[in-house]
Amino acid sequence: MIALLIIVFPFYWKWKNGTEFVLDQQIFIIFSVVILIMNIPSVLIYLNYYFENKDTSFTLDFDSKKIEITQSGMTKTYTINDVSESNYHLGIYYKNAIDRAGRIPMLVSDFGYWDLKFKNGDRYYLTNILHDFIHDTPFLGKTKYRFRMFTYIKKNDNKKPINLNAKPKKEKTLTETFIEKYKTKNEKQLLEILDNRNSYQKEAVKAAEILIENKNVG
Repeated sequence: MIALLIIVFPFYWKWKNGTEFVLDQQIFIIFSVVILIMNIPSVLIYLNYYFENKDTSFTLDFDSKKIEITQSGMTKTYTINDVSESNYHLGIYYKNAIDRAGRIPMLVSDFGYWDLKFKNGDRYYLTNILHDFIHDTPFLGKTKYRFRMFTYIKKNDNKKPINLNAKPKKEKTLTETFIEKYKTKNEKQLLEILDNRNSYQKEAVKAAEILIENKNVG
């Protein structure tokens, strides 16, 4: 944006008007307001993170898999077995890695935080102004993800995060769908489908054949 304002625009002005571009006070104010407006979301999120974490620090011990968190002068040490829930809240831009949607990064894209809950009821919101860890491989394998446009700390967020490590659910084939549909039919009804196979989809006929075979085996 700055390059556009101080480099590209003067060249455009001269090409369009034939005169040198002069940055008067009014134009300078307009440019300043535009830049300020563009940065307001980033400033607000930064302040949100600062007030949440101003008295907090933490360290991650990758060897012993322990988490040490200091808040308001009190230090607690947890193991990974003490964690009940681990969620990373990232900018919507990072969802591109999942759906390849081609979103462009914004000024707020790199803000993120770790919503970490423990079995004893302790809960922390560890933001990336403490450490720039949030976009690396998660410390905990069971970490889930939540993607939002503006990643301000939302303590009452009821939307379920995404488990990126979960295996995608296999969709049923059409034959499997017909098997599910026909499994309550008796042998006579299944044989009727086979005798009139030209009136049924090939997947339906295949399903009837499988069910007949299973009945005979049983």
